Amino acid sequence: MLRIELCVSSSEAIVLAKNLEIDRVEVCQNLESGGVTPSATLVQLAISSGLKTHVLIRPRIGGFIYSDEELDMIKKEISYFTSIGVDGIVIGALLSDHRINHKFIQSVRKDYPDLDITFHKAFDDTPDWKASIDILAESGVNRILSSGCSTHVIKGMTVLKSMLEYAHGKIEILPGGGLNENNIDFFVKNVRPDWIHFSGCKKIFDRSSSSFETERLKFDKDRIQKMVKMSKDYSFSMGAISSDI
Repeated sequence: MLRIELCVSSSEAIVLAKNLEIDRVEVCQNLESGGVTPSATLVQLAISSGLKTHVLIRPRIGGFIYSDEELDMIKKEISYFTSIGVDGIVIGALLSDHRINHKFIQSVRKDYPDLDITFHKAFDDTPDWKASIDILAESGVNRILSSGCSTHVIKGMTVLKSMLEYAHGKIEILPGGGLNENNIDFFVKNVRPDWIHFSGCKKIFDRSSSSFETERLKFDKDRIQKMVKMSKDYSFSMGAISSDI
């Protein structure tokens, strides 16, 4: 069965995720810049809605090479969000040569031995995806969010298929980045992942409350509903094929 992690950055998206019985949500904000740590109130809303809730912990936009002060901030955020009951965290940190900051990741796992940990798309900035998979698996990370070391899952399809094969039995690969209602069917039929990750947002120019034009990603209910239906139709068809074999 194909399962869905919906990236949510608004109360409307959380309500829809609940109504559509989404398998898991990743709560974040500022999707326009790839997502940063969300407000505590938004995370609490997801938790109180009964959703399996993971939270992105990213202290700023830009790259993933953090100062000691920023790494300490990430740890303090992890402490806070685990205290209010999140099911998992989504983090990422790299060394100056873009290899995985394994000591930091290992220290998080040591502090939180039972916490569900996703390493986010900082992974796609690493120079050797096989070595990165090995490091994260050995560090006790549960899964890797990736676009196949590309800017878009369709461009990264070949690598993602290789990653899924290489990581099997070691660590979960969660494809995400660029999925929409026009390519999701093609992607899942060719890659056949167990999980997919998307936000279902559309880019708009917001002129509603300011004389300054602002580009932002807006929650799109129709797009999300369509993508969820397509995912469930795929799961149903694959289940039917399996039962016939």
